[in-house]
Amino acid sequence: MDTVPSLKSYLRPNTFYSLLVIARDWIAIVLIAALNIRYPSIWLYIPSVWLIGAFQFALGESMLHDASHHTLFARKSWHYRLDFLYALPFWITVKEYRKEHLVHHSYLGKDKDRLVTDYRKLGFQEPVRHLFWLWFLKPVTGFAGLFYIHQLTLKPFKSSGIRILIFWAVIVTGFALMQRLDILLLYWVVPYVWCFYSYLYWSEVSDHFHTETGTRSNLNPLSNLITHNNGYHYLHHKYPTIPWFRLPDAYNDFGKGEGDISGGFLDTYRQMKKANLKA
Repeated sequence: MDTVPSLKSYLRPNTFYSLLVIARDWIAIVLIAALNIRYPSIWLYIPSVWLIGAFQFALGESMLHDASHHTLFARKSWHYRLDFLYALPFWITVKEYRKEHLVHHSYLGKDKDRLVTDYRKLGFQEPVRHLFWLWFLKPVTGFAGLFYIHQLTLKPFKSSGIRILIFWAVIVTGFALMQRLDILLLYWVVPYVWCFYSYLYWSEVSDHFHTETGTRSNLNPLSNLITHNNGYHYLHHKYPTIPWFRLPDAYNDFGKGEGDISGGFLDTYRQMKKANLKA
């Protein structure tokens, strides 16, 4: 008879797996950019920046998020030493992200939780009006980028800000010396400001807004393939030390059917719309 593994068996990080998927994301971004450089076309560029933004989200949200919980690598120090792969490119450090994110876990849905304030500022009040505008259109106007970039801080007199500035000084100088700042602008800055932050907007709203249990999981297979199982959000809040690659199996053994469950982007909208009508 099959036995359910103990929770402890799911808590061990795998450094090789994590480095492999981080490499996947960076390689995908480089290949998409190279394809556009080789075949320049606005019809190719528009979907490409949204695809690049998805891989940026996989790095700058999913991998950074796991690094903040120390679940990427076997060695704790690596989460900080390797943050040039998934944090510094997004103008943040693991240390700063972790400080804010642990507050979210400790005070979920309470005043200290930044998401409570963000939902109000984004326009998701009770009852929510114009939900179609808020969900489908508002983030892609550039609002999401402006909203989240406004929250960034370099703290220039502290080590975190200095590390970010040094990282970007090297990157910008390198592209400038190659006389290809256009590549940096078109295939990093534009996807970052326009697309990455739109995905972050949708993710943060989907995770907790208008939920019955307080947390919503997005179990869409394609979304979780790209974002390294970022959608298993209810299980993550219940067991935050389970590494990203073990979440699907752990969900089947410990969390199946728990929390609000969405099948994807449109299903989340349907659930929020239904809850809004009841509000």
